[in-house]
Amino acid sequence: MEQASGGRTYALVETTPRAIVIHCSDPRFQKAFSDFVHAELQLKDGEYIPLVVSGGVASLSEPLKLPKEFKFLKERIELFLEWFKEIDRIVLINHEDCRYYDAMKATLGNIFLQHFPHMGERQVRDLKAVATMLLGYVSGGRRVELYFAHITPERAVRFEKIPLNK
Repeated sequence: MEQASGGRTYALVETTPRAIVIHCSDPRFQKAFSDFVHAELQLKDGEYIPLVVSGGVASLSEPLKLPKEFKFLKERIELFLEWFKEIDRIVLINHEDCRYYDAMKATLGNIFLQHFPHMGERQVRDLKAVATMLLGYVSGGRRVELYFAHITPERAVRFEKIPLNK
């Protein structure tokens, strides 16, 4: 059997994850997400489980309108929390100019932004709603952290910590 890359090997990271990090799959943000998780959240590879899905927490925010997506993501979170008792934090990240949120608006119509003058406000509300939902079924001192990634005028990414209770 021929090896795909000429016999080269790659590191296996054998650590126990301490966090779940949920963020969008938008390729423009992947480097920023990775750098943020390592530098700011102080999580090394293997110390967190990345759940990279279109729209970040979007599907968790609309259980009635996106039931299959909601069920899939919720079940994955529950499974990881069951497998890895050491996980003590769940990090939720949404970002500016999210194309998945734009697609949700197009699919769900004007009601999607009914109470929000800007898409970013809807995304921050979703972060808080999903955090509250997750806190309802996680236990054992686990915490949920919220962040919103902004695109700066210099075309870089800046992360804002979002307080849950504001």
